[in-house]
Amino acid sequence: MEKYIPIFTIMSLLFYSCESLDTINNNNPDRNAVLSSGADLAPVLRGGYVTWWQGVHGAHPVIALSVTADAYSLPWDDFGAQRFGFEPRTAFNNQTNEIADYKEIAKAPWFGCLSAVSSANDVLVALEKGISIDNGGPQDEIVRASAHFLRGVSWGYIGLIFDKGLIADENTDVTKEIPFSEYSKMVEAAVIELDSAIEIAQSVSGDFVHNYFNGLNLNAEQFTQLCHSYAAKFLAQMPRTEAENADVNWQKVLAHAEKGLNYNFAPMADGKFWKSYQQYIFAETGQGPFWARVDQRLIKALDPSQPARYPEVSKGEAPLINKMATSSDKRLASDFVFLAINIFPTERGEWHFSHYKHNRNKSEMGFAGDGSSTGPMPVFLKADNDLIKAEALLRLSRKNEAIVILNAGTRVTRGNFAPLNNSVNDATVLRAIMYERAIELLSTAPMNLWFDRRRYGPRLDFTALDDLGGLQKGTPAHLPVPADELAIQKLEPYTFGGATDPNGIEAH
Repeated sequence: MEKYIPIFTIMSLLFYSCESLDTINNNNPDRNAVLSSGADLAPVLRGGYVTWWQGVHGAHPVIALSVTADAYSLPWDDFGAQRFGFEPRTAFNNQTNEIADYKEIAKAPWFGCLSAVSSANDVLVALEKGISIDNGGPQDEIVRASAHFLRGVSWGYIGLIFDKGLIADENTDVTKEIPFSEYSKMVEAAVIELDSAIEIAQSVSGDFVHNYFNGLNLNAEQFTQLCHSYAAKFLAQMPRTEAENADVNWQKVLAHAEKGLNYNFAPMADGKFWKSYQQYIFAETGQGPFWARVDQRLIKALDPSQPARYPEVSKGEAPLINKMATSSDKRLASDFVFLAINIFPTERGEWHFSHYKHNRNKSEMGFAGDGSSTGPMPVFLKADNDLIKAEALLRLSRKNEAIVILNAGTRVTRGNFAPLNNSVNDATVLRAIMYERAIELLSTAPMNLWFDRRRYGPRLDFTALDDLGGLQKGTPAHLPVPADELAIQKLEPYTFGGATDPNGIEAH
């Protein structure tokens, strides 16, 4: 097996060569040359935050994984959307000779997160060697807490997206072989890092200002809330099946969620480094009607009279009777844009058709920008944290407390649903949580519905879909280590999904 240092340095440099950062190169293998003074710490760390953001929130991998989760419909080749939306589903083609755009689905989050970890490690090593901003004062500790946070969210997303990952901290000898760690271990390591970031932040004397997200200055309370929410998210959304979901430590999830976000986390777009997949999702933001539409499964969630799969009229199915949905949820009118005409090619699959796009900006001015050059990019809502907390309470047989959260939340305040009463059963409460996660959180947290569908229900045949249930059969429930990474290590490529892997979790 090849040593890992080329993976952290050379491959990360190759991948990010097209995104030249106006900072010190955070992947330089010579730490002493890059980090020689306290003034170098923040630029290196800032570069790591950018690479993490781009790897997790960009069009790769979010568009393809959202299409395969039936959050959006998009038949174009861009970002791997068409192939991840095939019905029946096909396996991810994890080969080095694949086209670059398709390979980025796995490469972007893998190398983006590893590059971010490398930056965090470099900063932590420099601090241990005595490189300082204020001689061990609060500024050094803010940098230290920020580095642990970056390492935590990077390992956490590797754990959510991939079947396994690499854990190397500032004490790891990267000239020696490092074994892969399964996804549960990646999440476990991520939560430990986030706990460390919280502990350090709470110990800082004086003003704490975290300013590594574009346009945001987080104080100690806001920063620790964000840490807690990400820890809760990683633990709750890690499962790949219903059985794994039942084994989650929901008490630990609850402990973190109870201290989580009371604000919407939304870095600002700058048109250069800080951009997101949202530019291809929101209606009327420059991309127009040709980009992603809301999948018909979610339209059925809003309007049960609608089919869960758009009719294939070209194959003899009856056409859709009512193009315009109706719903008791007032968000259908406030958050969704109706389009009478479908402009997707019939030959690419009429299941892609939908008459709706999504954009909360039309009724909630300033909620989000365009995901590209202006405005906030909401990626972790307070509502997300509240719903995680409600689910944890329900899983812990504290149904009535979960209902209190739902009745105080967006289900009532934005959806205009009648409050639930305590006489409803657990299944009704769980469906209300699933519904809110699908509708209220749409176009916010990246890949959210993919993480949720794989743990909420059994895999479904594409001809027998429901609205809020599981992934389609053959959908990859996690991605393999990218083929380019495996080739460096002289390991055979493997993959998930397709006809031979209906649950999307068996390597083949």
